[in-house]
Amino acid sequence: MFGINFKLIAGVMLFVILISIQITLNKILMILKQINIKVDRKDIEKDSVNISRKKDYF
Repeated sequence: MFGINFKLIAGVMLFVILISIQITLNKILMILKQINIKVDRKDIEKDSVNISRKKDYF
C-alpha cells in the first residue's frame, strides 16, 4: 500500500545531522573565544607586571 519514502527520510536525517554539527561547532567556537579571552588577560597582566618592574629599575 504505502511505501517508505527513503528520500524523505534521508533528507530529514541529513538536516538533523547538519544542525547537530552546527551546534557542536558553535559550542567549540564559544570555548575557544573564552580561552582567547583568558590568554589575553594573562598577557595584559604579564605586560603590566613587566612595565611596573621596568619603572622600578629606571
